[in-house]
Amino acid sequence: MTKRLYMHVGAPKSGTTYLQAILEGNAKALASKGVLVVAADRRLERVHAAMAIREDSRLAKLPPEAAQAWDRLVAEIKAWPGDSAVCSYELFAAASAEKVARALAQLDGIEVHVVITARDLARAMPSAWQERLKFALTEPLVSFAPDQTMGARAQWGWRTMDPAGVAQRWGGSLPPRQVHIVTMPKQPASQHEFWERFADACAIDSQGLELDQVRVNESMGVVEAELLRRVNQTLAGRIATSRDQSVLLRDLFAHEILVPQGSEPIAISPEQYDEATERANQAIAELSESGVNVHGDLDDLRATRVAGRTPDEVSDSELLEVALESISRLLLRVKDSSVGMPGATEATSASVPRRLVRALSAPVVEAKRRRLEKRVEGLEELIHQRRLLEQRVAELSDLVAELLMPALGSDGSITGEDLESYRRDSL
Repeated sequence: MTKRLYMHVGAPKSGTTYLQAILEGNAKALASKGVLVVAADRRLERVHAAMAIREDSRLAKLPPEAAQAWDRLVAEIKAWPGDSAVCSYELFAAASAEKVARALAQLDGIEVHVVITARDLARAMPSAWQERLKFALTEPLVSFAPDQTMGARAQWGWRTMDPAGVAQRWGGSLPPRQVHIVTMPKQPASQHEFWERFADACAIDSQGLELDQVRVNESMGVVEAELLRRVNQTLAGRIATSRDQSVLLRDLFAHEILVPQGSEPIAISPEQYDEATERANQAIAELSESGVNVHGDLDDLRATRVAGRTPDEVSDSELLEVALESISRLLLRVKDSSVGMPGATEATSASVPRRLVRALSAPVVEAKRRRLEKRVEGLEELIHQRRLLEQRVAELSDLVAELLMPALGSDGSITGEDLESYRRDSL
């Protein structure tokens, strides 16, 4: 069983995609150093584990095995013979203190360290709003309050973005030395300073690791984000399930179509800035008094103003321009995927959203098909080898029969008594 576990529990929108890309991309190299990246190639398992810890009601709509995801991660951690393990997923942060205690109890015998990444809280607010847009939010940023009740999406709020609150729930039962706050530098001294801070918190030796991983969670510009919000209003709930929202609104429309078109920063209102300032100051004071480990500078959490526009300042003409470009890109996306072409039976029978889902998922399906083909090839080879073995056994059986039958005057059947007699008289 491993000695130490570093639970990277969040917060959302604090550079977690960047850190996870490095962890996952270097899983083998880290394993050779004695560090397990938990479920390195099974991100969905970590998502389900966080839902299981939180006892998320949406688990009822998932396959039964999803509810046991945290149990499987615990088993993986306990089976690791190396010195340490790192488990990273940002929405562990939303768990209550009671549910955290229940989860940590399953790790008895392991020294658990909680790692919390955090950033400038004024910049975190529009980032949280953007994430909610990707799941059909229609509320304007100017009235968006991270503390509001958001149902199944309640994890995108101050509850998870405030590092002091997360530290209290996840680290309240741990010695302060086992609670780590990693701040995202506002002006990094080097390209990978944020990773270096995180690696220091997790006692990871970065020597020989590949840090230039490609996966990033890019943001939409202010015009593009406001367009998505208005599209959500027009859809009026017609894309309702989490799966459809993640595939169509987030992956396809936001990431593929809107993100490449612009990256103008999104500003918040003066009232929102004041709230972020108050929360940041309070968090800094609480963390300073708590005695937890700080990797970086707590001043990195202080609110700073973004030199940009708020979404309500975007003009209709700007929205129209981006909308027209987006329609063009969507049509080309469908064309390139050969889905929905005139005259195709599938095109006339399937809805547009369904065709787009298929178009977007086509590369994933193709990759799975190739993996299955390789597996089939491997199984066919095993079957071939088994047949050769069975043929060899049959040949040996025939040889034994030919040797024994004449000597025993057998009628064709060989018993144990015959074999013993042959061994005694002939060998």
